[in-house]
Amino acid sequence: MKGMKVVEVPASITCFFTPERGGDACKTGSYGVGIALKSGARAEFKPSDSPSDSFRIEFECCAVETVEASIEILRSTGCVKPGTLKLKPNYPVGCGFGMSAALTLSALLSISDLPVLKVADIAHRAEIESSTGLGDVVTQLYGGVVCRLNAACPSRAIIKKLNLLDELEVLILGRLDTEEALKEYDFSSGVRHLKEFLRKPTVENLFHHSKAFAEESGVIEEVKDIIEAVESAGGLASMVMLGKAVFAVNGFSALKEFGEPLRVKVDKRGLILTGT
Repeated sequence: MKGMKVVEVPASITCFFTPERGGDACKTGSYGVGIALKSGARAEFKPSDSPSDSFRIEFECCAVETVEASIEILRSTGCVKPGTLKLKPNYPVGCGFGMSAALTLSALLSISDLPVLKVADIAHRAEIESSTGLGDVVTQLYGGVVCRLNAACPSRAIIKKLNLLDELEVLILGRLDTEEALKEYDFSSGVRHLKEFLRKPTVENLFHHSKAFAEESGVIEEVKDIIEAVESAGGLASMVMLGKAVFAVNGFSALKEFGEPLRVKVDKRGLILTGT
């Protein structure tokens, strides 16, 4: 359709993390490791020819507070034009796959011509203010297996990008509220696991530290039986942070005993090339 702009953004899962809050959004985020997944969210923006028309959002899911918050931030720059924005997530919202971040990034990139890093910083700020995420935007921005070496907004992020995985298996069982989980559980060991993982950055070690982190934080009880079933079948598995979901390799048959798993591709490119 003439004039329509379409943007797709990766999904992401977090393996382990430690949150850190600074004086503002650019000094707030998380240390840890995340993995970008292909086909996260899609935005379609059809601009209006009439300046008197309004700006409308149509969610192909529930309304997402982070999207609306980010657009309000963008309005202050005068970059929001009249038209219709349609948003579609390819994973359920609130289950640990970074859908609030992916929907927000795709929305902002489709309705504005701002540089990617500036848009990513706005999305990160909206995530912080809405209490929906602390590092998904950084992972989606760079793609692959992303080690976040500081807690900061995307434009100030220090990362190490690894090429460890081509595909994952995931089983999604339900939602976990990010804000409530951050209050209830202790995620302080994420920094230690990040340092130890970087000494030996292998697939096996990634799952080892991810599972150990989930056990130490106390959140693993939601999916412990599923992880043990995958391991008994010879695979590797751990819990998605923060969602009632499991990610695995060589565990598809075991996961099928608990629901309907998916095979998903790792998005190794992301939205920006490392170093640009």
